[in-house]
Amino acid sequence: MKRKMMALVLSGIMAVSLCACGGGSSSSQASSGSAAGEASAASETGGEASAAPASSAAPEAAGSEAAGGDYNISFVLHSLSGSFYTKLAEGAEAAGKDLGVNVTVSAPNTPSSLDEQVSLLETAISSGADAIATVTWDPSGFNNVIAQAKDAGIPVVAFNQNAEDCGSVCFIGQDYESAGYSLGKYMFEQMGGKGSYIVASCGPTDVALVAREAGIDRAAEEYPDVKKITTIDIGTDLTNAYSVIENAYLANPDVNAILGVDVFSEAIGSFIEDYDLTGKVYAAGFDLTEGMLGHIKNGSVQLTVGQNPFLQGYYSVYECYMGLKYGSDYLNVDTGAQMVTSENVNDVEPE
Repeated sequence: MKRKMMALVLSGIMAVSLCACGGGSSSSQASSGSAAGEASAASETGGEASAAPASSAAPEAAGSEAAGGDYNISFVLHSLSGSFYTKLAEGAEAAGKDLGVNVTVSAPNTPSSLDEQVSLLETAISSGADAIATVTWDPSGFNNVIAQAKDAGIPVVAFNQNAEDCGSVCFIGQDYESAGYSLGKYMFEQMGGKGSYIVASCGPTDVALVAREAGIDRAAEEYPDVKKITTIDIGTDLTNAYSVIENAYLANPDVNAILGVDVFSEAIGSFIEDYDLTGKVYAAGFDLTEGMLGHIKNGSVQLTVGQNPFLQGYYSVYECYMGLKYGSDYLNVDTGAQMVTSENVNDVEPE
């Protein structure tokens, strides 16, 4: 019954979200190959809910007028350097306001610093947080601190990225391998089923990015004439990313496509524009930043895939709240893969 109650509440919130964005306007629909195109609640036995791509307007929580109690939820990001991460934080803060709970947002001073993020989590535990939501991007680096939280009776919800067996109670985010496959499938069709590609990643060992790359490579297996050249580490700075991409192209001038797997993919479009390679080298990536959408509009990038960062932040806090207040089972929520191309980019807002 607990699982069913949580599913019904999530279903209600998702319905309100869709109504708020115009009842399924073109901006909330995938153009092709979406990992999640329809909102659905988990069954009693499924333990998983799927959220369709939606606008970043805050879903209205059922019973939001009632005080959530003196709950303190620590929302720990791996970075706050960019609009994508800001959307994650905005979603968490909106949920805190709707539910009447205290949400504290923090992030390492150095993006994706494992030591700094673990230290923030340890501080959350020692300060008596009632629940924690965080990004478990390292394959094993968060296991010990999550175990400490569990020993202290503090549930840890993973969002955006989730390392397997890290100890989190649930995951709120994209099905990364499926999203990568959808991107690869679309791009290899654009290439006519032949040619070579380079994968650009800001963190080649990050669990989500590894999964996206695996999805791209799985799609490539369906095209005998498509070959992978290499994976390049572009880092977490757009200027550095541009330089790495430039060097990779100069070393492989016959490459047909450069495919990004993260928010720094927009550096690919900038490079293609500067080198007048539009129409000669294909490009794709992830997230709906203003820069990336601009590249879609001018044709230097053919596809970008969104993942609803606002909803990832919002549902993470919501899961914490439901577990604390009602003892509900924790559910995994797939926030979808929004495929954005030249056909629908004018209907999409940056995030």
